[in-house]
Amino acid sequence: MQRIMTMMMTPSSTQENWPLAGIEVVMLESFEDGQYIGQTGYIRSVSGPVSTVWLYEEEREFECQSFQMKPVVPKKQDKVVIITGNRRGNHGQLINIDNDDGIVKADKSLELRILKLDSLAKLSAHHT
Repeated sequence: MQRIMTMMMTPSSTQENWPLAGIEVVMLESFEDGQYIGQTGYIRSVSGPVSTVWLYEEEREFECQSFQMKPVVPKKQDKVVIITGNRRGNHGQLINIDNDDGIVKADKSLELRILKLDSLAKLSAHHT
């Protein structure tokens, strides 16, 4: 029998400490004078406040900070990573969405967890 766990997370907890290697991101207008607005990529590495991001369209990497990008909101069936709270860094699959909540099947424990969508990020297919 699977247990369902609910975790409450607020958007304010994701403001600065959300970047993790392997998650997909969208660049914001604050990056490189706006020339890469809306482009997607994934975080290759994180070192303190600086993330190294590979942009798919540009086919190259850039260094940027969390305020210059935002995590891609996952869709149903996407592989995801939890980006806030005590389960930060755990992976799973988003099996359903209910308003602002996502139902995630954890990779390791196979437990179902109900999490706020803003506490999740889409895991890149390029993540190893």
